[in-house]
Amino acid sequence: MSLGNLLNVSKLGIFASQGALQTISHNITNANTPGYSRQTVDLVSVPGNSSAAGGTGVKIADVKQQLDQLVDRRLELGTGELGRLQTRDKYMKLIENVFNDMDGNGLSEGLNAFYDAADTLADNPGNAVARYQMVSKADSLAKDFNQMSQSLNETTLPMDKEIGVVLQDVNSRLKAIQEINNTIVRNEATNPSLDLKDQRRKMLLELGKIIDIRTVELDNGDVQVMTSKGQELLADSVYSATFGRSITQTATGFQGIKIDNKDFDQEKVAGGQLGGLLELRDKIINGPKGFLTQLETLADEIRFQVNKVNSQAVGKTLVPGMTGVVSVGNDLDTALSALVTDITSANYQKGPVDANRVVSGTITFATGTADNLKPVSVEITTSMTLNQIQKAIDDLDGVKAEITPDKKLKISAENAGSSIGVVVDGTGFLAALGVGALLGGRGAGDMAVNPALLADPDLVGVGKLKADNLTAPTKVTFDDANSQGALAMGSLRNTKFALFGNNATLTSHYANMVGDLGAIISQDQESLTAQDSAQSFISDMRDSISGVSLEEELTDLIRFQRAFQASSKMVGVADELMQTIIQMVA
Repeated sequence: MSLGNLLNVSKLGIFASQGALQTISHNITNANTPGYSRQTVDLVSVPGNSSAAGGTGVKIADVKQQLDQLVDRRLELGTGELGRLQTRDKYMKLIENVFNDMDGNGLSEGLNAFYDAADTLADNPGNAVARYQMVSKADSLAKDFNQMSQSLNETTLPMDKEIGVVLQDVNSRLKAIQEINNTIVRNEATNPSLDLKDQRRKMLLELGKIIDIRTVELDNGDVQVMTSKGQELLADSVYSATFGRSITQTATGFQGIKIDNKDFDQEKVAGGQLGGLLELRDKIINGPKGFLTQLETLADEIRFQVNKVNSQAVGKTLVPGMTGVVSVGNDLDTALSALVTDITSANYQKGPVDANRVVSGTITFATGTADNLKPVSVEITTSMTLNQIQKAIDDLDGVKAEITPDKKLKISAENAGSSIGVVVDGTGFLAALGVGALLGGRGAGDMAVNPALLADPDLVGVGKLKADNLTAPTKVTFDDANSQGALAMGSLRNTKFALFGNNATLTSHYANMVGDLGAIISQDQESLTAQDSAQSFISDMRDSISGVSLEEELTDLIRFQRAFQASSKMVGVADELMQTIIQMVA
């Protein structure tokens, strides 16, 4: 080997050791940098040529990151699920608090207190305090429903607003990742941007916690991003999706989501914080099986069944007339069977929400004085309209039926000095229109006791009119000591109703709701714990592969320091040889 080759080999050795030491220094200074991947130099020998004995030195072929693509992919896949579960856990605690009966003031306690008041009244129907207590407990029950509905809605609205904030956050993050992508692609062929790739990987994990994503890294260094259901979010370093709120409403009545000004199918978001918020808003709280939906269903059932009993009962004295507490709505010429009663429907005309509960049958009234009552009956079918039913009742002898200016059905005795009562309503029509009702309102949020009963508890249905024959009565009597109405109200405690696919009492239905909520919360917490543990395990595994070990770096530091010193020594030796040769020539 010539002295020139010796110097060249030594020079390459110095450069290679210097590059390795620089990489080691970079690793040490980033040992605590989140998301940093350890870098290593790939050293290769420089092959010899015909004029060189042996090789001609060493060079750095590449600087690489220590990565395991499978581990990184597993970390990415789990991040979206972790974000979804953490979001659910945060808000499920608020929902749980709405249904919390631990302090003894919950809906279950209020319903039982109402039943107890009815039983107490049945034991002493003439007791004014007992009548007041029954009305008071009904008022408390209605307010329990009001509070629960308000609390659930107050939980839903912040969720909906947060969805808008999250969408803007996703837009910002996608733009930032796109900018890094562009830089990486430009540098990939000549000077790979390893640190930028680490930064991008960290940003992708943060994005994945907000919206579930899948990524594909291309040969040119670019990364394509899409949701787990295939919606493209980032591609070719030139396209970045833009999310926003849509004017189109979802099935639960909230603003939908649009992407690039087109309506976006929310089902394509299956994880992340956004996925958790959508699940909570549209499935857990609202939606066909949501807890607010179930609460509304329970409120509807309680209101109708209580009103059905009270509308067929009489108070301490007979009254000259009864006015409904439910609006008949604007659609008076459509058959009952075709009326839209869903208050969330765009076609809903603020009509009686319980109209779909009415069945064909007979309503029997009794008019006259307390000691001389005359029974009159009317046949109602579900093919009749509200106008037709009003007219059929108005045509009864001694009965007047009218729709008041504020859209309420009023039924009264036609003759002066006469009173009116209901012997039997086999249709449920009076309960649906709120005539003789105890509870009014269209849902859980506005349930309220009939103002007339709040003003005069003597009007509460304590007894029932006695008829010699319910099918075709000829004689009806009034007894102010009768307690059949209160007994019927109290018997609702043990009556089973078909709701949510089960046949159970109203109290049991509520208990099942609370039980289902507890099961969901428990399952979520178990899933969150398991997912958190899995993510920690994968993260630890990645750190063991890609993380910086100071002990290993210090060992390499000494090794390459010695190599640098040896190469430097070789330069010194070559210099001494050169000086010796020069002196010999001189």
